Amino acid sequence: MFHRIFLDTNILLDVVLNRELFVADAEKIFLLQDEGHLTIYVSALTLANVSHIVKRNGKDPYKVIGSILKWVEVVDLELNHFEKTLASQFRDFEDGLQFFSASEINSIDAIITRDKSDFKPSTIPVYTPQEFLKHFNS
Repeated sequence: MFHRIFLDTNILLDVVLNRELFVADAEKIFLLQDEGHLTIYVSALTLANVSHIVKRNGKDPYKVIGSILKWVEVVDLELNHFEKTLASQFRDFEDGLQFFSASEINSIDAIITRDKSDFKPSTIPVYTPQEFLKHFNS
């Protein structure tokens, strides 16, 4: 059973930007959290990325991040995350940072992303939102 999940930036962006093809599954994950089934974690990097992207899309980053902080636990970025990413097999630097941030969470169950290919070196199970919801409901 899943209890602690780490969301990649793209999942948060699906919700805050209301991305038509992806928002429904992302919202279902947040509903599970709202019902007390999950604790959702994101990295501080995710919040920085989201604030930048939503501002480019005409939204107020202060309001968006303020709303997100009511729903998630935030994992700080640390120097060792950068060092581990540099020494890792992650092809995408940002996703390496995400993985090493997630690996700091005690008893983390999964990373949820729409781009699993960037997380191939992960030792934490990685699911798309659809895969996660299927496994959670079975």
